[in-house]
Order: sequence, then C-alpha cells, then structure tokens
Amino acid sequence: MNYKRINLSFILLAIIVGIFLYLTIRFEPSASAAGASSVKPAPTSSWISFLEATPFAYLTPLPEPVRTAIDGLYTKVDQSWPQWWKCLRCADYRAAGGIWKLQFEQGVMRIFYEVNGWRNLSSYEVKGDRLYLFNDPICPEHVGVYQWNVNDGQLSLTALNDPCAFDLRAKNLGKQTWFNCNMESAPGCMEHRTSQTAIIPAGLSVQVDVFGGDSRFFASPPDFYAHANAEDQTPPEGIQISYADEAIPYGLHRVIWWNGEWIEARATDPSIEAMGVQILGEQTIGWARILFDGEEVWRGDTAAIWEKSGRHGGYIQVSGFEPGTHTLRVEILGFDFRPVTVASFGFSRSGEVHP
Repeated sequence: MNYKRINLSFILLAIIVGIFLYLTIRFEPSASAAGASSVKPAPTSSWISFLEATPFAYLTPLPEPVRTAIDGLYTKVDQSWPQWWKCLRCADYRAAGGIWKLQFEQGVMRIFYEVNGWRNLSSYEVKGDRLYLFNDPICPEHVGVYQWNVNDGQLSLTALNDPCAFDLRAKNLGKQTWFNCNMESAPGCMEHRTSQTAIIPAGLSVQVDVFGGDSRFFASPPDFYAHANAEDQTPPEGIQISYADEAIPYGLHRVIWWNGEWIEARATDPSIEAMGVQILGEQTIGWARILFDGEEVWRGDTAAIWEKSGRHGGYIQVSGFEPGTHTLRVEILGFDFRPVTVASFGFSRSGEVHP
C-alpha cells in the first residue's frame, strides 16, 4: 500500500476544506460590523425580494439609472399549459400558463413567473423605438434588439434580433401584449400572498380542524385514504372521488387549476365519523376553499398552513356530523392564479386524528 500517496491525499483534502471554511467565514456578513441601522425587514414575497436584485456588468457596462418612456410594471396571463413545479434543468424563458410580470426600471429589466417563482433580470437601454437587452446572466454574450410600442397602456415587443435562450426570450416577450399595472383591468398586479389568515366561518354545525403536515405521518392518522387521482387507484368501497374533467393528473394526486377547478369525495359509509382532505405541494400552491355538503367550512392560502423541506400544505378535517352520506369538496379560488395540489381524502371511524 502506498501510504505516501494516501497522506498526500489527506493533506490536499485538508487544504481544500480549510480554504472553504476561510472563504465562508471571510465573506459572511457580520452582524456587528453591519450595524443595527442596516438591518432590513424580511421580504414579504418573492417579487418584493426580487426588486432588490440588480444586474452584473458581464461584458457591457451598466447603463445610467435614468427613467425611460418604457419604464413601468407590466403583466400578462399566458393561457398555455402551466408549469407549477420547480425545475432546475428546464429551459429558461419558456412560455407557460399563468401570471408573468415584467418591469422596466431605470436600466433594470426584471421578469418573474408568478406560478413557480422563476425569475431573471438584465440591463436595458431605449433608443427611439428600439429596446436593447444585455447583461442577462442566461446569455451574457448576447444583446437582444426589440421594437417596442405602448398603446393605451399595453406594451408590445417585437424581436428584431435575440437568440438568447435558444430564441425563447424573444418568443416569451413577444408572444402577447403586456398590460401596464396602472390600468385597472391589468391582471396579477396586486400581491396575492396577502396577510389575511385562513377563515373558518362561525356558527358551523360541524367541527373543522386544520393540521399542518402530511397526515400519513401523524401520531394518529386517518383510518384509510382515497387517492385524489382515482384513475390510477380505485377508491375504497363506499367512497367516490369526482373532479372536473380538466383537473390535472399528477401521479396519485390531482392538481386543480384553470377550468379544472374542483375535486370532491363522497362517502356513503355510515361508520365514518370524520373526513378530511390532504393538500400537499410546493410553495406554489395557492388559495382554495373547502365545502362540506355544499356549505363552506374553510378557505385560505394552502401553502401557508405548514412548510417543511420545501413541502407545503396540511390536512383539513371535518367531524361532528350525523351518520349518512356526506360530500367533501375542494375548489380553487383562482384569484391568485396558483394551483392547488390535492393528494388524497382521509376517513376516520374514531374521529381522533391528530399530529
């Protein structure tokens, strides 16, 4: 055995680790050095935190921070198939369904896909009816050239030369007009992650409990489940799962969104004392309401119920009802243009579900 080679390997490894630790400590901001006056409040949304980002001068100097005729915040609703999941290897700028935001602000262009939080920025300059985009981290070697026009608050961008992201930037920016947020009819300009809390109406005849997390791992989970995508797995006897034809199959889950805006479970087993719905997805899941036998019993931001390791959602349970046939329904509210991922419906004969 060559001990000399092994020792050299350990020495090299120790040097690499030492350099890493030095750089980590060296460039980590110091709270004492920064001072209390420089502490900033935590951003209230992905968009607001994105406003703090600025381009880097890759191959072209940053432009002067002056306001131009194109400056403003614009939005559009892409009606194509949505992408509600995070994807580190997906093509950048690929047009997908949902709200897109586009901002031009004193030499900084920011683009943001509301559905899954994809974002990017670049520098820009305006010369007459020509818009020049550069310092884009996705394609720092390219300068995109567009003809722009604003008419009645609607921005049109026509690509003259822009190969960035295999022409996807040009296709996205020029696919449809963008609405200025100064217009009352502009979609998606307001922040949808509001400070409102979930609502359980007063005076209900049933008990409603909201538990954060995945109910399969509760200390006392439901007695049995019916998966949301009944096409992949047949529900247990006495349970019927129905959903809008446009609800999107996602493994054993169903994503309700756009025209596929509802899913429900109907239970005819008289021994069931509690039934609930398991909502579980990424941070992109949005607002929904729960109805029991046609009566609304809960509404709120499903992503705000609970979060752990990038998973969001929880288990919303209804109990305290008389034996018989009952229906638990989930409907997307839709105002935030976000999907809701329904994993399953749970059923208990004891009514003692708790984390």
